[in-house]
Amino acid sequence: MQPHQAPLRLRLGHKLLAQALSTFLLFSTPLLATTTWAETAARQYQIPAGSLKEALAQFGRDAQIMLSYSNDLVAGLHSHGVQGASSVRDGLEQLLAGTGLEAVMQESGGYILRKAAHPSSGSTAGVLDEVSVSAAKDPTTENTGAYTTSATGASAKLPMSLRHTPQSVSVITRQRMDDQNLTQLQDVLEQTVGISVVQSGYVGANWNTFQSRGFTINNYLVDGLPLGSGFQQMTNDMAFYDRVEVLRGSSGLMVGIGSPGGSINYIRKKPTRDFQASVTAQMGSWDNYRGMLDISGPLNADGGVRGRIVAVKQDSGSHLDRYGLEREMLYGIVEADLSPETLLTVGVEYQNHETHDSPEAGLPLFYSDGSHTNWKRSKNPAARWAASENEKLAFFTSLEHFFANDWRAKVQFNHIRHSYDSIIGSGGSGSLDKDTGSGISLWGGRWKADPIEQNALDVYATGPFTLGGRQHELVFGMNYSHIEQDNDPSYSLWHYIAVPNYGSWNGSVAQPDMSPVGRYSDLTRQFGGYLTARFHPTDQLSILTGARVTHWHQATESVPYTGTSSATSRSETGVLTPYIAATYDVTETASLYASYTRIFNPQSYRDRNGSYLEPEEGNSYEVGVKHAFYGGRLNTSLGLFRVEQDNLAVQDGNFLAPDGGVAYRAEQGTVTKGFEAEANGELAPGWQVSGGYTFRISQNADGDKVQTVTPQNLFKLFTTYTLPGAWNKLTVGGGANWQSRIYTNDTGPNQERFTQGSYAVVNLMARYQFDEHLSAALNVNNVFDKVYYTNTAANMGFYGTPRNAMLTLKYQF
Repeated sequence: MQPHQAPLRLRLGHKLLAQALSTFLLFSTPLLATTTWAETAARQYQIPAGSLKEALAQFGRDAQIMLSYSNDLVAGLHSHGVQGASSVRDGLEQLLAGTGLEAVMQESGGYILRKAAHPSSGSTAGVLDEVSVSAAKDPTTENTGAYTTSATGASAKLPMSLRHTPQSVSVITRQRMDDQNLTQLQDVLEQTVGISVVQSGYVGANWNTFQSRGFTINNYLVDGLPLGSGFQQMTNDMAFYDRVEVLRGSSGLMVGIGSPGGSINYIRKKPTRDFQASVTAQMGSWDNYRGMLDISGPLNADGGVRGRIVAVKQDSGSHLDRYGLEREMLYGIVEADLSPETLLTVGVEYQNHETHDSPEAGLPLFYSDGSHTNWKRSKNPAARWAASENEKLAFFTSLEHFFANDWRAKVQFNHIRHSYDSIIGSGGSGSLDKDTGSGISLWGGRWKADPIEQNALDVYATGPFTLGGRQHELVFGMNYSHIEQDNDPSYSLWHYIAVPNYGSWNGSVAQPDMSPVGRYSDLTRQFGGYLTARFHPTDQLSILTGARVTHWHQATESVPYTGTSSATSRSETGVLTPYIAATYDVTETASLYASYTRIFNPQSYRDRNGSYLEPEEGNSYEVGVKHAFYGGRLNTSLGLFRVEQDNLAVQDGNFLAPDGGVAYRAEQGTVTKGFEAEANGELAPGWQVSGGYTFRISQNADGDKVQTVTPQNLFKLFTTYTLPGAWNKLTVGGGANWQSRIYTNDTGPNQERFTQGSYAVVNLMARYQFDEHLSAALNVNNVFDKVYYTNTAANMGFYGTPRNAMLTLKYQF
C-alpha cells in the first residue's frame, strides 16, 4: 500500500465569484513544497478534536513538516487535537495520545507514523490525563488575531470544525469585536452575516429583536448552557466575552423548545496561565467616554489556580437630543485544577445600565393627510422624566472531569438575578396634523421587575466509542431552567398624555401618576434530556443523529388591587425534537453537508386581543458545501435552506397588544427558503476578512410575502490588512453593510405602505501599534452619513445612527 503524504506546505490559489442572487465560492489547487523545520520550535496551533487523519493533515500544513502513513493505520482513530503553543514533537505526542501510534523522525526531517513499539501502560495513562485536559478545553480566539475559530460546539455540543458542522454558524471573534469596536450585542449582530436587527427602542431600551432567515432568535446560551428567552433583554456588554457563536437555523437539539431562527452562544473570557493585563481608554462622538481594565494570570506558583477580572465604566450621550446612558460592569472568574483530570470554574458578573430622557418608541412616519414626515435625526420622542435602569448579577460555576478513556463529564450551573425599572414616556400615538403639530399623545407608564431570577443547570458526558471497528463520538445529558419574575408591585399601562405641538416639543410635559395597581408574576420551567451520536462509517462520511425530549411549563398571574384577577397556565410535555445530519469530504478541503430538524416553539407573542399565539410548528432543512483553506485559517460556506411552518408570528399592522407591545397574528402554511454564502478568516498573511450574502423569501399559503420588516437580501463585508515591511505597525480596515428594501403594509392613516429603500452603510478603521505595549485605533462608522430607517412597523420609525467616530488607546502590560 502506498503511504499517504501530508504535504509540508499547502499553497492554495483561490478566486472569488460574485453574482446577483448567487454567491461566491473559493477554489483551491494544492501545491507541494519543501522546507526545513526546527523540531523544538514552538508555534500556535488551533486543531480541534476529531478524526486523526484530518488532524494529521492540518498539523502537517501548519507545522510545515512531512508526515508519512498508510490510510489503514489511521482509519477510524480519534485525536484530541492541539490547542495553543507547542513544539512539533510535543504537538505530535498530543495528536497521537491514546491511538497506540508514534511518530519517528527521519533523516530528511520528516516523520513516519507506526504502531508504538513498547507502549507503557503507566506512562501512557499519565500522558493521556495531561493531554486530555489541555486538548478538551474550548479554543479561545483572544490573542490569535483571527476572524475564525478552529472548533465550535454550537450545533450539537460535540466540538467540530466549522467545515464539519452541518449547519450555518458564524463566529464573531475577539479580534473582530476589537477591530470594529463592537461593545454591545446589537453591535455584534449588526455585523453578523444573515442577521437583521429589528429596532423597537433606542440604546438601553432592550426592546430590540434579532432575526435570522425571517425568524426571531429566542435561544440564548452562555458557554453552551441554555438560558431563558428573556436573556436578550438583559444588559449584555461584550467586554466579558471571548467570542459570540451565532447558529442560523433550528437549534432545538441544543436548547429544547425554540424557533428556527437560531441561537446565540456567548463564550466567556477565560483566565490565562501567563500574566497579561491591559488598560483601554476610549473617546467618541456625542461625549462617549469608556474605560476598561482587564487583568489575567496565575494565582499560585505553578499556575494551577488562575484568575481574571474585567472592569468597565462608560458615560455617553447620543445623536438624540438630551438622551444619555451610563454603564458600570465587573467580571471575575477563577479556574482551579483540582487534579490533572478535574477542572473547577467559578465566577461572578455584574452589569448596571442607566439611561435618562430615554425613548421607548420611534417617530411618526405619516401625517394625518397621508404624507411622509421628515424629522431631524436628533429629535428625541421621549419626555424629560423618561428613564430606565437595568441591573444584572450572575453567579456561575462548572466542574469538568477528564477520564483516561478520553471521556469527559461536565456540570454547569448559572444563577442570574435581573431587575429593571423603566419609566416610559414616548410620543407616537395618534394622528399627527401637518400644520399644527397636534394629534400626538405620549405613551406613559412604568415597567418594573425586581427581581427576575433564573437558575440554569446542564449536566452531560461526551467521548468516543468503538463500533464496527471504527471510532465514533457520543454526547448525552440533561438541562433544566427555572425563570421566575415577580412584579410586586406592578404599574399601570398606558397613560395617554396629549402633546400640544409635536414638531416643536422638547420633552417638557407633566409626569402622570404612576401609582402601583397590583402585582404580576410569571414562572417558566423547562427540562430536557438529549442524546447525540456522530458516526464515521468511512473516513469521508460522518453522520450526526440525535434527539431531545423537552417538558415545558409557563404560568402567569395578574392580581390587581381592584377588579378581577387573571391567570394563565400552559404546558408542553414530551416534545420530541429529532435531528439528523451528515457531512461528506469530497476533497482535502471541501465537505458537503445536509441537516434536518423539527420545529416546536410555544410563543410569547400576543395578538391584538392579548391572547398568546399558538406554538410554531414545522420542519427545517438545510444542505450546502463548506471549505477550509490554509489549515482552517480561512473558512467558507454555501448553504441552501427551507423552512415549512405553521403559526408564524407576523406583525399585525398598527395594532398594539393590551400590554402595549406590538400585536402579532399567526400565519399558516408559511414557507421560507433561500441561501447564504459566507467567508471568514485569513486570505493572506495579515489580511483578515469576514463577510457574506443572504437571500431569503417568506410566503404564506396564498403566496403573499410575509416578514417584510426584514430585508430579502443582505450583504455584509469587513476586512483588515496589516501593511508589510516598514509599515507593519499600521492596520487599516473597512467594510459595508447593504440591505434591500423593507416595508410595512397598512401603516399609514389611509392604510398606506411605508417603504425604506435599499441602502448601504460604510465603516472604516485604522490602528497603529507604537510598540509592544501601546496602540491607538480610530473607528468611523456610517462614513457617508447615510439617512435611513431601521424599522417601519406600527407607524413608528427609528433612524439609523448618523456618522460617528471612536478613538481607542490601549496599553498592554
